[in-house]
Order: sequence, then structure tokens, then C-alpha cells
Amino acid sequence: MLYVSDPTERCPITHLADYIRRIRIEKNVSLAQVSARSRGQIGKTHINRIENGTVTRVSLVKLRALARGLDVPEDELIAAAQGKISGVEPPANEGNLLNYFRQLSTDRQEDVLVMLHALAMRIPGNDASS
Repeated sequence: MLYVSDPTERCPITHLADYIRRIRIEKNVSLAQVSARSRGQIGKTHINRIENGTVTRVSLVKLRALARGLDVPEDELIAAAQGKISGVEPPANEGNLLNYFRQLSTDRQEDVLVMLHALAMRIPGNDASS
């Protein structure tokens, strides 16, 4: 089986975890929805473990399924898994927000997402419903 990172390489998985969570939040989709969109090729528990950094190696098959489930280009997701996320680095406060978010219970995370969505809807010209 082909893996994108070796067992001792944790940095890329962190990038992947952040990437997956960011995409899920932006698209407002649950772990179960991502799993269903992948045609069941990756389970919601496995996705959760990747997001939380519990999984240290992700196969190419699972990355492709994840890309399908998140509706993102495969090469972009694979680049994230390899720590080669293109574009601008996120602001420091975005990292702090993500760290605080991860410390919350699942119920509180859902509350925060609802509040952020409501705030985003108040921005003129922003269509946060997608």
C-alpha cells in the first residue's frame, strides 16, 4: 500500500488535519457527509482521526476518497498531506482560533460554527450559505 508520509513524519499530517478541518468548516459539511460523498470509501471515524492527528499515515486511496468527499482536487489534498499547501500562510490568529476550537467538546464546536456562520451572514456581499 502506498502512503503519502512515513510514520515519523508528523508535520504533513498536521497540515492535512488543518486543511481538512478548514475545508469542512468552509463548506459546512459534517464528517458523516464527507464519508457519504466519498461513496463510503473513508469512514467518518477515520476522517476524525486524521483531523485530530491520531492517524500518522494516510494511504493514497484514502486521500483520493477524502478529496472526493470534500469535493476538492486530489492534487491539492495530496499537496496538503505532503506539507506543500500552496498559497498564503494563514494569519496567526487563525491558528489560535483552530487550537481553541479543537479544545472544545463536539457540542461546543457546533455552537461556535453556528455563531461564526451567523456572523459571516452579516458581512455585506457574503453568501455564507454555500
